[in-house]
Amino acid sequence: MKRIFLLLLVGCFLNSCKKEISSAGLNLLNKENDAFGSVDTFALKVGSIYVDTVTSSNPSYLMLGSYMDPVFGKYDAGFYAQARISALKPDFGDETKIAVDSLVLGMRFSDYYGKLDEQTFEVYEITQDLSATGAYNTKSSVSIKAENLVLPNSCKLTPKPFGYKFTEFVNDTVRDNIRLQLNPSLAQRFISDSKNSPVNFATMDAFLTYFKGLHVKVSNSNQQSGTGGVMSFAYPPVLTIYYKLAGVAKKFYFELNASGVRFNHVECDYAGTEVEKLVNAQITDQKDFYAQANHVRGTVSLPTIKDIPNNSIIHFAKLILPINYSNTNLYGLSNELYVSIPNSSTDQTLRYITSGVLDTTYNGYVVDVRDHIQQVITGKRLNHPLVVSPKFFSLSAERIHFIGPKTLGSDKPRLLIKYSTF
Repeated sequence: MKRIFLLLLVGCFLNSCKKEISSAGLNLLNKENDAFGSVDTFALKVGSIYVDTVTSSNPSYLMLGSYMDPVFGKYDAGFYAQARISALKPDFGDETKIAVDSLVLGMRFSDYYGKLDEQTFEVYEITQDLSATGAYNTKSSVSIKAENLVLPNSCKLTPKPFGYKFTEFVNDTVRDNIRLQLNPSLAQRFISDSKNSPVNFATMDAFLTYFKGLHVKVSNSNQQSGTGGVMSFAYPPVLTIYYKLAGVAKKFYFELNASGVRFNHVECDYAGTEVEKLVNAQITDQKDFYAQANHVRGTVSLPTIKDIPNNSIIHFAKLILPINYSNTNLYGLSNELYVSIPNSSTDQTLRYITSGVLDTTYNGYVVDVRDHIQQVITGKRLNHPLVVSPKFFSLSAERIHFIGPKTLGSDKPRLLIKYSTF
C-alpha cells in the first residue's frame, strides 16, 4: 500500500529535537502543516566557504567602487581596460592652432549596489600589453605608470544616480554618472604623436601597443562602516579630448568597450568579522552563514535525507533559507540566488543545478530541490553540500546574510519534502 509523507527539515543536530522557533515561525509551521500534512524534524547544517579567485576576463559589466559593510568588511572593485581609438589615422589639424580644453573620462553605470556616497577615484595608464587570450581573474593586475591621471580637484566625486545632464561646449548632451577630469598632458601627447608617429594610429593593433589602456580604481582608505557602494557599467566608459582648433570647439574620443580586453579586479577585506571566523572554522555555532559575490559562498548540508527510503518518489521538496534583514536598507537583495554542487568527489568545480527565488512570505529564499533529492536517494548523485551564491557571483557586489539553524527567535532554514514509498 502506498504511503505518503511530508518531512520538514529544520536545523538541529539530532534526528529528534525540540523546535526552537519564534511564534512567527510557529505560525508558519502550522500553515505548512495545514497545507501539506504532518511535519517532522531532521538535521540541517550550514556553513560558508572562501573563494580565492573568480574568472573576470572580458566581463559583461565593469565594476568600480567600494563599500564598508558592518558584517562583511570592505569590498573594493576596479578594472583594467584597453581604450580603443574611435577613428584610425586621426587628423587633429594644425597643432599650432590647437588648444586643449580638457580630457574627461566619462562613465555611466547601469546599476549600483550600496549607497552613492562620495568616493575618491584614481586612473592610471597601463604599461603592460593586455592579452586577448589572457586568463584574468579577480586577483589579476598588470603594471601601470606611477602617475594618477585624475586632477586633484576632480578625484573626489559623489556619483549622480541619473547622471550629469548638461550640454558640453561642443553642443552634445552627456548623461554620465561620473566624469573625471584627467591630466590634459595625455591629450596633448595623443595630438602630437598622431603627427610625429602616425604609424601608432594607423591600425587598432598598433594603437593598442602604443597606448595599452587604463586602470580605474577607488582609494577610500578612511571609509566608514555602512557607507559606499559599487557601480556596474554595461555602457562603455569613454575617454574624450575636448579641444579647439583655431577657436572652433571639437572633440575626439576613445572607448573602453567590450570589443577590447578588460577585466575586473576585486579585493575583499573581512578581517576580524564573523564571516572570517566562520570561513576559517573558528566558529561552528550554526547561528549565521554568508554569501558574497566574488568572495564567499554559503553551504547547506542535508545529511539525513539518507533516511528517506531509496524506493521513494519525491513529489515536492522546497528548501527555505531565511535571511537577516538588519542591513537590507544599505544592501539590497537579489530576487534570485544560484544553487550548485561539485561535479564529483574528485572534481570540486561547481555545477549549477537550480535557483532560489526571494519570497517575503518566508522571509528569505525558496529553492526547489525536488530533482536533486530524488537523484540523491536513488544513488544517482552524491549527497554533496548545496552551495548557494548570489546569481551574478562574478559580476556584482551583492552579499547575503543568511539565518542559521541555531539563531534564536527567528525562522529557521528548513526543507519541506513530500514523497511516496511503494
